[in-house]
Amino acid sequence: MTEIFKMPDIGEGMAEGEIANWLVKVGDTIKEEDAVAEVQNDKLLQEILSPYGGKITKLFVEAGTVVKVGEPLIEFDGDGSGAGAESEVPKETPASTEPEPESSAPVDQTAPEVTKVGAEYTSNGQLLAMPSVREYARKNDIDLTQVPATGRHGHITMADVENFKASPAPAASVPETESEKAPSAPVTPAAPAEVKAGRVPLSPVRKVIAKTLTNQVQTIPHVTIMDEVEVSKLMDLRNQFKEQAKQKGYKLTYMPFIAKALAGAAHKYPELSAMVDIEKQEIVYYEDTNVSFAVDTDNGLFVPNVKNVKSKSIMEVAQEIDDMAIRGRAGDLKPNELKGGTVTITNIGSESGSGFFTPIINPGESAILGIGRIRKTPVVNEDGELAVGNTLKLSLSFDHRLIDGALAQKIMNELKALLSNPAYMLMEV
Repeated sequence: MTEIFKMPDIGEGMAEGEIANWLVKVGDTIKEEDAVAEVQNDKLLQEILSPYGGKITKLFVEAGTVVKVGEPLIEFDGDGSGAGAESEVPKETPASTEPEPESSAPVDQTAPEVTKVGAEYTSNGQLLAMPSVREYARKNDIDLTQVPATGRHGHITMADVENFKASPAPAASVPETESEKAPSAPVTPAAPAEVKAGRVPLSPVRKVIAKTLTNQVQTIPHVTIMDEVEVSKLMDLRNQFKEQAKQKGYKLTYMPFIAKALAGAAHKYPELSAMVDIEKQEIVYYEDTNVSFAVDTDNGLFVPNVKNVKSKSIMEVAQEIDDMAIRGRAGDLKPNELKGGTVTITNIGSESGSGFFTPIINPGESAILGIGRIRKTPVVNEDGELAVGNTLKLSLSFDHRLIDGALAQKIMNELKALLSNPAYMLMEV
């Protein structure tokens, strides 16, 4: 019996998706609910599962093709099992920012072999494992690149991880003594990687970034104000509780303090957590302040958010930020964690940036706060004496349709007051 698997509704309000990778080929025999492809949407690369089992006789499109919901993907000579494409729910895996190489090969050819250690990878270097498997490995401190894969087409299964966990660790090799080491030839420094001139297709994630940022710059009148704040008291408070947070299994960075300061400023000035709906000629004020933050990963830049920051303690916010940052790098963020943000923090301090810059406002928001690395600088203290201080540069971009310059400075002043005196933050936020 011939069955046709059509492009399922991949959610998030999308009508189409790009086939980023095929996980099967013509001639494969699969079971119902086996993963067959990875489909790129606006946020994530999603694995879709087949509602049918049987032998694959045809792939209708090549990798890299944009397919509308309802269009055919796979033809089966199967057993007729399955509920149909419409009941299929995609499962999320992290998006890859690596451009897909152009190829004229037919889609039924085997993907090129990739060098591997333990685990299998797709032709673009992506580790094949479901999000639940990645999360289980992370919680058990298991490096998935060392786990032998037994699943279809090199997928790492939960059983693979459990078997790896149960197996004894390999014996450590005994280091050579100086007398045992053979003389070696002088090492020549490796030449820098050569970048070839030419055209490279945009990756699916880069396409989304380009479209979104272009739209934001063209439709929102951005203005950025810049200031700096002395944060020695904040540093002392963080250092006081940093070890306590570590013992509980998470990092206490400066981000939760800044997130709380943003939530406090938004409570005082609601325009900070709002947006302009130009079509309806309305201002939308959000009930909660959900603070987004950027996570830079090998698979692209993700911007999850902590919901209702004002109602949570600094330690609770710290735990959520640390958890989402870890899962973001592992590719285990959930779709609801990537939407619903009302104001954003972007941190160039993680890359040693300490200056001012002009961040771009995210969709559905009215402002974004850019921060750098804390630096020691000369300051005038409360006694009017020159001293060494710890200063943090702040860059606040805002939507000038909603926030006037005077209001923006009031917001900046409130942020400075909260960050310079954490006792005030604890009392007010």
